[in-house]
Amino acid sequence: MLFFPYKLDINLYRIPIVTILVCLICAGTFLSQMKSSTSFVGNLRNYCANETDANLNAILGSIDDEQIGSGCINVFMAIRQSKDRDSTISQLAREVRNLEFYRDAGEDIKYKEEALKSGYGYFETLVPRQLTDKLAYRPDKFNVVTMITSTFAHAGWSHLLGNLLFFFIFASCIEAALGAVNFVSIFLVMAIATSVSYSLSASAAEALPTIGLSGVAMGMMAMLTTMLPRAKIWCFFWFLLYFRRFTLPVLVIAAWYIGWNVYDLMHRDPDSHINYMAHVSGAVTGVVLGLVYRIFATQRLEELALGMNS
Repeated sequence: MLFFPYKLDINLYRIPIVTILVCLICAGTFLSQMKSSTSFVGNLRNYCANETDANLNAILGSIDDEQIGSGCINVFMAIRQSKDRDSTISQLAREVRNLEFYRDAGEDIKYKEEALKSGYGYFETLVPRQLTDKLAYRPDKFNVVTMITSTFAHAGWSHLLGNLLFFFIFASCIEAALGAVNFVSIFLVMAIATSVSYSLSASAAEALPTIGLSGVAMGMMAMLTTMLPRAKIWCFFWFLLYFRRFTLPVLVIAAWYIGWNVYDLMHRDPDSHINYMAHVSGAVTGVVLGLVYRIFATQRLEELALGMNS
């Protein structure tokens, strides 16, 4: 069975240039992410296979850590992702099992720490971070730049295409209604609001980096629904040999998706990597902005409403 909305039943009267540009940037960014990931894997394997000496390899292989395991890739990636690298290196040096270089315990630990620090310094030089890591927003750091760049990055083809479909459907109408300049401002407000909401909701232990356009797409859906609740959206349904196209009120579509995400946020799986807070906060931001524009842009909304086909 397959069901998805794919087009608003509205004549736009203008080309949504900024919306299209955002979609192209997202697609280009994802292709760059894939290229960066391939290069990263090659550099990582080359470093671990050819750039470590026998003593360092022995240390890396003898580390006994329940969370990260052992070995070159696991250990150095864990150090890179840690918030306090010196502390992490000291802890890992003490978790080396069945391997001694000095009889004196203090000297032995010091040697292992220095070997890990030196090896990691070389690792940082030869294995640059992936583009995804550079673009992602980390909720423990209120970085406005990555609040914006993270919206253009995605984790996979399904993540990218799903977000672009929903974003284009609703954002194109927002841009048509309010113009390119206002649309850019709305986009930035939504990107920042969803990131800040995630930071305020995430504890230090849960602070995973986040990427994706879904929070902004949800905001665009909620904003359009607030501004034009009578608009309809074309949907496609397929089950076995049964195919059908039909329209549904945008209010119904928005209520379904937003309600679904609110439920998931309240009952979220701790192992889930979906940022439901970004989705819900994006919807709240969209409703607030929609109410503002209903007050101050009534004439333009009336003109757009005349373009409804049904």
